[in-house]
Amino acid sequence: MIRFRQIKGADSGREFEFDQDLIRIGRMPDSDVNFDPEVDLDASGRHAEIRNEHGRYLLIDTGSRNGTWLNGQRIKHAALGSGDEIEFGRGGPRLEIASVRNRPSSREPTKRFSSRAPQRDPRFDPLAMPVTTATRLEDLVARSDLLPENVRVSDAPHSTPKSRRRQRNTAILWGAAGVIFLVAIAIVVSASLQ
Repeated sequence: MIRFRQIKGADSGREFEFDQDLIRIGRMPDSDVNFDPEVDLDASGRHAEIRNEHGRYLLIDTGSRNGTWLNGQRIKHAALGSGDEIEFGRGGPRLEIASVRNRPSSREPTKRFSSRAPQRDPRFDPLAMPVTTATRLEDLVARSDLLPENVRVSDAPHSTPKSRRRQRNTAILWGAAGVIFLVAIAIVVSASLQ
C-alpha cells in the first residue's frame, strides 16, 4: 500500500491511498491522480506511473514533456520510499510520499480517499465525466453508453477526413484565384495610370 499527499498544485491538500499495481498520474481525466488540466500545466496529460514490481513501488516517467523529479533529481525510473517528494515538471505539482508498505503484486481494485480536498463544481469536474479515450465522434457513437443520457447523436453522415481535406483544398484554390484577380486588377490600373 502507498499513501501520499499533494503538497503543491491546484488541488493541494488531497490525500491518496492506493493498494494496486499501477497508478497513473497526469492531467488526463482518467488518471488515478488527476492534476488540474488548466492550472497544473507543467504536468503532462500522461506524465508518470507508479508501479508495484516485485514488492517495490517504482516511479516511472512515461515520456513527459517537462520531466519527473524525485527529491530534486530528474529521473526516468526510481524506487519510492517514505518521505520522498515527486515533482511533475520543474515548478509543477508536487506529491509527498507519506508511507510505503511494500507487498507482493496483486490485482486488487483501487482504494481512493481524500480529506480536506477542495470542493469542485461537478459541472466542471473532469473526474465526474465519463472515462473514455475516444477522440472521434464515430468512436463515441459506437459507444453511446459513454454519453450522458440527454445527449443524442444523429445518424446523419459526418464529414470525413477526405471531405475536410477537399474543403480545405477548395478554399485554398478560391483564395489563390482571388489573389490572382487582385494582381490582375492592380496591373490594369497601374498600366492605365501611365
